[in-house]
Formats: sequence, C-alpha cells, structure tokens
Amino acid sequence: MTDQQLTDKTGAAVTVTLDEERNAYAITLADGEVAGRAFFTPASGAEDDWIFFHTEVDETYGGRGLGGILVGEAVTDAARRDKTVVPVCPFVAKWVEKNGEEFASSGGTVRKARPADLDTAKAASKEA
Repeated sequence: MTDQQLTDKTGAAVTVTLDEERNAYAITLADGEVAGRAFFTPASGAEDDWIFFHTEVDETYGGRGLGGILVGEAVTDAARRDKTVVPVCPFVAKWVEKNGEEFASSGGTVRKARPADLDTAKAASKEA
C-alpha cells in the first residue's frame, strides 16, 4: 500500500494491508501477528462510499500508535481508490477530525453518515 517503511512508536516495523475478503485493513507486526483491523463496508447504493464502522487493536499493543497508523493508511488507501470515507467508527471520525485538512489536500473526500449508512454499518458489523 505504501512505499515508505511504517514504524510504530517503539520503532518496530509494521505493515497495513487490505483484506478484501473481510472488507478490512489489517495492521501486521514484523513477526506476522495481526495487531488490529479497521472494518468498512460499501454504502448501500453508493459503492464508491466506504463506511468505516469499527476499528480494533489488540490491547496487548496499546500505546504504540497502531490505531492511528492503521486508520491513516486505510483512509489514504481508500482515497487512492477514489472512495469517499464515511466515518461511523468513533476512532476513524476522530482521526478525520484531526487530520481532515491534510487528508483533503491530498485528494481524500469525507462525508457525514446518513441514517441508511448507520443501518448498513450495523448489518455489516454483525458479519465482521
């Protein structure tokens, strides 16, 4: 996904990849351990809008900045794929609030969730 080497706050190498089968981005440690995932689902009737509805990082890896790396890479990749980010997950919404200007200046688009998006996210979360 990215050409630059990603490292967490400890300096450990991590990678973020798209798991298309699960509709999730995964952050993986150098030893192959998946430390977290950011789940999304296409919006009903708007396949180019990706609803990010849940982000999780194993608490074992807390404090290393993995969630921010994961979400940053996920939404940046979504933008590269010409997808609009719809943040339903509070973590993703906070990331967008904090980094929205920079994200937009690099071509990323965001829209607020609509009631139908919440229903879609709820249904997708049961399958995740």
